[in-house]
Amino acid sequence: MLVCGAINWDTIVFVDELPKAGQEIHAREIISVPGGKGANTAVAAARILGAYQVQILGMLGLDDLAERHNAILKREGIDTSCLLRHKEAGSGQAYVIVDKKGENMILTYKAANQMIAPDVINNRMMQDAIKQVSTIVIIDPPLDVASALLEQGRQNDNKTLIWSPSLLTSHGLSALYEHMKLIDWITLNEQEARALTGSSTTAIDGMRACVMLSKKLGGGKRVVVTLGRKGCILCWNEKKALIPSLDLAQFGLKPVSSVGAGDTLLGALSAFKIKGFDDIESLFMANVAAALKTTKQETRGSPNYDEIKNMMDDKRVRTLFSQIVIEVQ
Repeated sequence: MLVCGAINWDTIVFVDELPKAGQEIHAREIISVPGGKGANTAVAAARILGAYQVQILGMLGLDDLAERHNAILKREGIDTSCLLRHKEAGSGQAYVIVDKKGENMILTYKAANQMIAPDVINNRMMQDAIKQVSTIVIIDPPLDVASALLEQGRQNDNKTLIWSPSLLTSHGLSALYEHMKLIDWITLNEQEARALTGSSTTAIDGMRACVMLSKKLGGGKRVVVTLGRKGCILCWNEKKALIPSLDLAQFGLKPVSSVGAGDTLLGALSAFKIKGFDDIESLFMANVAAALKTTKQETRGSPNYDEIKNMMDDKRVRTLFSQIVIEVQ
């Protein structure tokens, strides 16, 4: 698998309630941990697939943070040979506030992450990397880089292309539609899905937005919209399936931070598809992985394969899985 996306260093502040404009509040705890959507996704996938089954493409600065990132990713068993360095921009950072319910607010300073250019995709090293992988996961690089990688991936036979446009959804569907036609899977959160449908009200929720986007794209493309505590929904070929959320309380667990949960879901989904699971089971297990991540403070608190498998062996979880219904739209 090749993952292209941001690599950041996260400063996470834990509070009782998220602040309102102009409000000063007390911080209970502060931690400093590695993050970034691309790196989080790569780590989540590597913990399922094993060492050196995942390669990351991203841009770092020439600073101490870059050295720390490189060492950490290598310890996770990730191939870092496609990591790039920028001479002037520093490595990216993010500042996150998390309340006692696990909900969050994120401020991202992309820095070097935004400096990656599409001509990188055409160099020999990247061409070789693309040829060697079965799956390309694109999460939040600049649009021209995402476009170049999607086009190169589509030109190579038998590649699975998975895209999470994230902040790029602010450009709207008209700007992303041609790129979306190249993908096999697209993953969005509820706000992103509504942005792509042009809805500024709650009249179109995540489920309706997923159905609308699936019909618009057609061609068997899989559209996934995450719904927070409601789970997530998969739409494809005039069908839809609601993947239920895991009730952590049943297992004596509680959510601590949702930061990185969406990245965990993306990495796990991609990994389980590579391991040969079908769409519904892959997404269900990815949703389990995301739920387990929320019980950890750190951004990259994603579980390993054995932890997910142990949860799947639980009768309560198997019963939940058996209740999934595929509906015709």
